[in-house]
Amino acid sequence: MFTRFEQLPIRASELTMCFYCGTSLPAIAKEHIFNSSWGGSHKTGNLICDECNSSFSKQTDLAFAVYVQAVMNSWVFKGERHKQVPIILLENEYFLDQGAKLKLKQPIVEDEILPDGRIKSNLTFNSKSQAKRWIEGDGMAAWLGRPPSTEEQEILKKIIIAAQPEVSDAKPQLASIQLNLKEQYRSTAHTILKCLGFYLPEWVQGDSTKLIREFARYDQGDWRSFAVATEQLFSISEQAVSILGLGVHHNSVEIYWNSSTKMVVGVLTILNRVKRSVVLAQNYSGADSILCVLEDTNGSKKPPDSVCVELNHTQFSLPFLGIQNFVSPNKIYQYFYDELATLMGLSYPVDAITARLIQEIEKKNKKKLELDVTNLEEYLNLFLVFLIDLGKISGTCVNPDKARSSLLKYGFANIVKQHNGKLFTDSDVESLMAFAFEQTIRDFQAGVLGAD
Repeated sequence: MFTRFEQLPIRASELTMCFYCGTSLPAIAKEHIFNSSWGGSHKTGNLICDECNSSFSKQTDLAFAVYVQAVMNSWVFKGERHKQVPIILLENEYFLDQGAKLKLKQPIVEDEILPDGRIKSNLTFNSKSQAKRWIEGDGMAAWLGRPPSTEEQEILKKIIIAAQPEVSDAKPQLASIQLNLKEQYRSTAHTILKCLGFYLPEWVQGDSTKLIREFARYDQGDWRSFAVATEQLFSISEQAVSILGLGVHHNSVEIYWNSSTKMVVGVLTILNRVKRSVVLAQNYSGADSILCVLEDTNGSKKPPDSVCVELNHTQFSLPFLGIQNFVSPNKIYQYFYDELATLMGLSYPVDAITARLIQEIEKKNKKKLELDVTNLEEYLNLFLVFLIDLGKISGTCVNPDKARSSLLKYGFANIVKQHNGKLFTDSDVESLMAFAFEQTIRDFQAGVLGAD
C-alpha cells in the first residue's frame, strides 16, 4: 500500500527567516506548535518572528475557545497557561463547573408571600459550606437588611445541616455566541503551516503556499476560498488515536498531497473533537502522500510526533481524501451552528459522564482490589450509573435491572469464576469488563435497555 512510511526529522532550524514576513530567526519569544489553550506545550523560536507571533494572540488564538473549553471542562484538564480547568458560563444563573457539574453563579435567595401574609424564604446554595460562608459573611446581613443575631445564625445553620441535597442533572445549553469563522480558519491555517515548517520547511516558504500564508498572517483573501469540508478515507491520526488511546488528549494535523484533486490540503483536529480543513496549494502534480503530526496534551513539552507516508497507486487506486467546497453562505453558517449544537448538546455531556466513569475506575484501580463478589459489585455499579446517565442525555429511560442483566450476561457474571483472586487491573479482567460494557452499549443503542 505504501512506497514510503517514515518518521521525519525536525527541520525547523533550517528556516533562517520567518515564513510570513522574512524577519531573521530565531525569535526571542517561542511559538507553540499547537495552541497552548488547546493543551499544546511544545514551542520553538525557529518558525516565525516575535511580531508575527504576537499578532495571532490578540484575536485568532481565541477563535476556538468555545469548543476547547467545553472539551477540557468535560474531561477535567487544562491548557499549559491555565491555572484552572475552564468553566462554562450559561445565560441563566448557573455555570458548568469542571466535569459538567451544574453550579450557581451566586446563591439564590427568594422570598415568597403566602396567602396568609407570611413570608416563606427559599435559599439555594451550591454546598453547605457555601451556605455557612453566606451566613457568617455579608450575605445574610444583606438579605435581612441588618446584622443577624447569633441565635438567628445558629437556627439557620441547623436548618442547612438538616437539609437534604437536591441534585440537578447538568443539561448543557448552547449559549448565543457569534462564531468568527474567518478567525477560526486563520488559526487553522497558521497551525498547519507551523507543522509544515517544523518538518518540511521547503514547502512552508515556497511559492505554492504564498496565498495561504498571506491569509493566515495578514487576513488577505476570503476565508471561504481556502475552507473546505473533507472526508478522510484514510486517516493516520484516527488510527493513532485508536491504537494509542489518545482520545481528546491530543491535537493533530494531517497534510494531504493529492494528485487526483491537484491540491495540497491540511486538516487540523483539535482535541479529537473539532476539525477544520484548508487548501494549502493548488495545481499540485506529484506523488500522493500524507504527513501526520500529533502532539499530546499532557504538558510534556516534547516535540510532536510525525509520520510521512507515500501511497502506492497500484495497490491503492481510490482517492484518500474527499473534498467539498462550501457554497451558500446560509448553509455555511448553519453547518457550523449545527456542529456546535452537537458538541454542546451531545458530545459535551457524554464526554463528561465518560470521563467520570474513567476517573472512578482509576480510583478503584489504585486500591489494588482483588476480585471477589463484593468488589465486583462496586465496579458494576459504576457502569450502571454511566448507562442511566447516558439514558438521561439521550432522552431514553434506562431500566437499571435490564442494564445490570446485560452487563452480567456479557461477562460480569463469569469474571469472578474465571479470575478469582486476580486484581482488577489484570489485563484479562479489564478486557472482560470492557467487552461486557461494549456489548451493553450496543444493547442500549438497540433500545433493549429501555423501560417497559
